[in-house]
Amino acid sequence: MRATNLAFLGLLGACDRPTPRILCHNANCVEPTDPEGDDTLPAMRESLGLMIDGKPAIDAIEIDSFWRGSDNTCLFAHDLLGGSTTPITDAATELANHITTAPVLTRHPGPFRIFLELKQYTDKNESVTHTPEQRIGHVDCVWGVYDTIANAAVTSGQDVELVFASFSPKLLRDVIARAPATLPIPYKLDTFFGIPKPLNGQTMPLDNFHGIPLDIIEIHPQWIHDAQWEGIRSLGVEVAFWTFSATVETFAAIEQYEPDWVGTSEAQLMVRWLER
Repeated sequence: MRATNLAFLGLLGACDRPTPRILCHNANCVEPTDPEGDDTLPAMRESLGLMIDGKPAIDAIEIDSFWRGSDNTCLFAHDLLGGSTTPITDAATELANHITTAPVLTRHPGPFRIFLELKQYTDKNESVTHTPEQRIGHVDCVWGVYDTIANAAVTSGQDVELVFASFSPKLLRDVIARAPATLPIPYKLDTFFGIPKPLNGQTMPLDNFHGIPLDIIEIHPQWIHDAQWEGIRSLGVEVAFWTFSATVETFAAIEQYEPDWVGTSEAQLMVRWLER
């Protein structure tokens, strides 16, 4: 089976294709993969510093913001299952330091992007979501992250964009509503067309985002069919694939659909494959 897979990938590699930009999934894309490091400062530092052939391995990094409802605290965390207590401000400071000290931020031409996901639940139980007041607190928190990143970008003269992402249309609407009057760096809006129910309960129909000027839609390459792809592309948005671990099917989908971005926990593997 392995020989067949490698031969198949070699055949795919013979095709000319545009190169997607690389998004570091959950601020943790250094191999070997370890989900325990997702949304942690040590993994983020290592991921930001990862170089391949003298260039950064990534073009963007994703961090998660989690509003802990029990004490209304804004965390750098994917969820509460690991007991994370790291304030999101620590992650923002780490990113600002990277922006102001790294001579080159991206592997490919274009701005360095920080994808900042607003998690839509507030407890270990994913059915517990924000109250209206908690939504405002969470949104104000991520606009604070924006301020830290923007100050670093302006100070260093680096080309940086921040992307607010969420499964929740309510959170994205509040992001828009509470945007500051002055925007030193661009921001974009992003949502996920993910794994379908009942396997994952977060994905909402794109109709729920009516009126939100989405710039990016992230999809899982193994849960998409041609009609959905054509529908999403017809919206005029950028498309990103997000994956937990790359498989032959992942590589085949990249070849078939040619996304603008590939989110990965395996930056070295993905770069080597894309640039083979």
